[in-house]
Amino acid sequence: MKASGKVSGANIDELTQKAELEFHDEATTRLAEMNRLLDQIAADGASDEYLSDLLGHAHNLRITGSSFGFPAITLIAQRMESYLNDLGQWGDKAQRDTQEFCDALGQMLERKSQPDDDEIAQLVRSLPSHVSRTFSPGEVEIRNVEILLVTPARSVAKILSKQIMACGFRVNSVHDPIEGLTTALRLRPDMIITSQVMKGLTGVDLIRAVKAVAVTEKIPCAVLTSQELDSADFNRLPAGSPVLRSGSNFADDFAKVVTQFGLG
Repeated sequence: MKASGKVSGANIDELTQKAELEFHDEATTRLAEMNRLLDQIAADGASDEYLSDLLGHAHNLRITGSSFGFPAITLIAQRMESYLNDLGQWGDKAQRDTQEFCDALGQMLERKSQPDDDEIAQLVRSLPSHVSRTFSPGEVEIRNVEILLVTPARSVAKILSKQIMACGFRVNSVHDPIEGLTTALRLRPDMIITSQVMKGLTGVDLIRAVKAVAVTEKIPCAVLTSQELDSADFNRLPAGSPVLRSGSNFADDFAKVVTQFGLG
């Protein structure tokens, strides 16, 4: 007699719990290694190898966290990865900030139950971000305004992040439109700027998806493009969603959008 290929609900639950435990163990090991790397950096200085290893662990946790029922781990790791990618020079503040990310990851791993979306949003938005490096702290007021930047081009993300941070805003960069949507749903940023040209979803698609969900429908959104949108794209863009031009026009367009949405 052939064995049945069916898997019972109890077996599925058992497999799920096993996968979660395995992820928890792996994440705990990675976190211990991240803390060890921070100790090494404190003792020896921030070498490219140490920073690359830190980024690698953060990237792995970002990719795998949600899949195993730990969305808070994913979002903290994503924020840490974004912080390290936008980092200029390592110093005492970077050391403290990165340790704060590791401590937040540790707290999530120690919890018996994961926080709800409201708690996750509050926690992640409280994590460190870069103060403007263009102006001194006395010249620019650092506002508690969070802008989610969704663009597949990492070089573009770096350039635009610096310009946005120079205006005193916090920036969280992601490079995939689906990840951008899930990040928006959980963290509810104060504004979303998305590139028009992306794989899977266009910027207009992403904005329409954000506007279709009750918890995010009121978030101001703008689409970023290096060329004029054709009439079909404009017709699909939700009302009140402006177009930002990349390149030398971005600063002026962004200033107008800040005024339009009352973010200044």
